[in-house]
Amino acid sequence: MLKRHVDQVWSRLDQLYATGTTVITRGEIYNWFAIQRISKTPWRDLRERWQELLDEKGVQYTDPLIAEVDNGASFAFFFSPKPDKLSKLAE
Repeated sequence: MLKRHVDQVWSRLDQLYATGTTVITRGEIYNWFAIQRISKTPWRDLRERWQELLDEKGVQYTDPLIAEVDNGASFAFFFSPKPDKLSKLAE
């Protein structure tokens, strides 16, 4: 992975931690990881980097939620250290 791509990946993970959401497109995954098909490799790399970021922050590991958006062209990541449900808050 090129240094500028490493920086972009870390920037997205920092954004996920700071704001609770980020979007990564399929094209970015193909470009960053220099792959032709999205397999487990980029997901494992993202998981390891996410674990490293949480360790640096002293936060217990929590898996971010991921949803495909834009008809599968992008992945939206969601993270909350204290998740809750709307239905519970509306009671």
